[in-house]
Amino acid sequence: MSQLDVVLNEVLAKVRPTEREREQAIDIYENIKRVVEKSLNIPYDFKVELHGSVAKGTELRGDIDLDIFILIRNDEISREWLEETVIRPLFEVLRGLYSNVRLNYATHPYIHIDLKTFEVDIVPAYWARDISEIKTAVDRTPFHTKYVVSKLSEKSKDEVRLLKAFFKGVGVYGAEIKTEGFSGYLTELLIIKYGEFVKALEAITSWRVGEVVVVDRELVKEDSSYLRKVFRSALIVPDPVDPRRNAASAVSLETLARVVLASHIFLLKPSQKFFNLERKIPQKEDIERFATAIKESGREAVGIVFNISEDISPEVIWGKLKSIARSFMNYMRNAGFTVVSYTTWSNETSEAAILMTLLPRELTLYELHLGPPLGKVLDLKAFISKYWLSSENFGPYVTPDGRVFTLRRRRSVLPNQLAEEYVSTLKSEAGISVSRVLKNLNEVYEFIVSREDPELVEAFRKIALLDVN
Repeated sequence: MSQLDVVLNEVLAKVRPTEREREQAIDIYENIKRVVEKSLNIPYDFKVELHGSVAKGTELRGDIDLDIFILIRNDEISREWLEETVIRPLFEVLRGLYSNVRLNYATHPYIHIDLKTFEVDIVPAYWARDISEIKTAVDRTPFHTKYVVSKLSEKSKDEVRLLKAFFKGVGVYGAEIKTEGFSGYLTELLIIKYGEFVKALEAITSWRVGEVVVVDRELVKEDSSYLRKVFRSALIVPDPVDPRRNAASAVSLETLARVVLASHIFLLKPSQKFFNLERKIPQKEDIERFATAIKESGREAVGIVFNISEDISPEVIWGKLKSIARSFMNYMRNAGFTVVSYTTWSNETSEAAILMTLLPRELTLYELHLGPPLGKVLDLKAFISKYWLSSENFGPYVTPDGRVFTLRRRRSVLPNQLAEEYVSTLKSEAGISVSRVLKNLNEVYEFIVSREDPELVEAFRKIALLDVN
């Protein structure tokens, strides 16, 4: 038996759910189904169905989420109607039966129940008889379940589990904006397409930006060039259930590159570490190890810490945070620094942060600043007026190729100074505000140690660049 086979057999033994887990999951579903059918009083036909990984037989051990759908045949269905007539009455009933129940909001409201070993989402949706009838994205879910179940054998369900575990291990599993990665449905589609985990990874190693993966040619007739023009995404996987939709639209350029690199390295040297099965609680020595790796590679680190309010949703938090992080990176690069890595973190209730590593340097006190080209009369006049009378700058002069320029004095020459300068340019946004700037690696380290948050430690490990996974 090859090393690859040994690794995959050992991983599968750890990620395949136990019979007891599945029995408990089904029992929970049946109990909630009875409660909904008994409590929901609406003048429309409805049915309660189990969807998601449990329904499709692709769930992972110790990580089982139950997606319970209430499908309602109300042609005038709306978000407001669902909240008032379906969600709030059920919320009151379920709150009396379970201790940790909350209302969540996405495209429309749903109920979340945390049962510690299981997470349950109760989602109302329109009961579409055909895909052409769907009104919102969640209405597709029953069609996704039906398609996947019709295509997966018992063996291929295990191949899905391996691919899900691999994606989780290398940090690319999840279509939410926080991760910008592979959804469970997309993972299942890749196994339907390639048949096996290893074949899927072999295919992934050849992916490029704008890669088109057609799962079912009988359902998707358009050629790759047409699909690239329509979807314009890092990865394009037309949904066989609804070819108007790209099932991989969430996958970012970074995620695409990360999974290609991880696939290459895993196939070169198979190891269980790519699946991150241990999930041990990070210790202080782990944080020290990551900080040492950054220091020994000759890098400096800076960060920005934000306060966030509890009344904004996680999706909004992550959207704003990622936008600011990209802007921060561009600001540092445009000033002349080499940004090596950056990452984002949030506890989604009160705090968030951007962490960044750079190649250390002190910028020159002056920078060459080009003016507008000859012929741009008003712009050239404004440029000359601004810099001619300035005692802090040299010029204007002209370059040998006829371009007006000045040597402009920088306000900031060190990474921490520039980070503070960037923060001063940020406009105040509802729900998120700057708390402080982390000026060096020591301050970044102390911030991470003080928070005792496993996801923050994982974010720090990511920018330490110790492992691809």
